[in-house]
Amino acid sequence: MGNESTEKTRKASRAKELLNEYPLTAEELSTFLQSEKRINRILGIDKFKNAQIVAEIVESTACIAGHSVGYKIYFDSMGRLLPQKTEKPICSRLLNKVWYRLILILDRMADDTGNYIGKGDFFNEMIEVRMSCYSAIFPYGDCGYVLMKVCVENTNA
Repeated sequence: MGNESTEKTRKASRAKELLNEYPLTAEELSTFLQSEKRINRILGIDKFKNAQIVAEIVESTACIAGHSVGYKIYFDSMGRLLPQKTEKPICSRLLNKVWYRLILILDRMADDTGNYIGKGDFFNEMIEVRMSCYSAIFPYGDCGYVLMKVCVENTNA
């Protein structure tokens, strides 16, 4: 029991140190540190700071937004969209579909603070699940059809 308590204290201390760089008031910082899940989220963000989550178009038909095969949308380990890395505007329907997968990846990053996933490096460890923005009864939906895959890439590789 003592080791578990020591580990929790160590994690909370490290998270507090990292959170000093975030735009939080002292009260918000205190509230944030009351949750082990939020502590793990901050530790996961730090552990995977050299990672980016990438949604890549693998199939596209009649997409009126112009998203074509090979187009990529980037997010950092906090889940923030990195629009400066994209070539053109991003359709909100596409972001809506990516959001669910993004949350899953961010949760796995937070849970991996103790190297629980595969080799502990997370990169290319995710099962590839493809998502579609197809959402209407018409052929290719009301705005076209796009199929995406989402993965995590190491930016230092």
